[in-house]
Amino acid sequence: MRPYADKLEIVALEGELDVARKQEIRDALQLRPGARAVLVDLTGVSYADSTALSELLRFCLEARRDAVAAAVLVTAPQLVRLIDLAGLTAAFNVFNDRNKALSYLQSGS
Repeated sequence: MRPYADKLEIVALEGELDVARKQEIRDALQLRPGARAVLVDLTGVSYADSTALSELLRFCLEARRDAVAAAVLVTAPQLVRLIDLAGLTAAFNVFNDRNKALSYLQSGS
């Protein structure tokens, strides 16, 4: 996780997100003290399985519980479809445009 703007952080995940990388995904998706908004950038992800979706859901639910705005940036059609088929589009606040996602987060959602 890296700071982007005041209390807004970006988590960029890349490659294949599957069960073999569960702990790495979980470690990356930890809320940091003081963060008020987090963008999970999946533009570098080529594949994700149910383990990755489960970790994303866990993260988004924790963020909501802690009043931290969260958004997920996804541009790969297969990942957008997977998230949609799993019924998680609303839970993840999915965006396919980085500027729109950042505007959403910076507006206080």
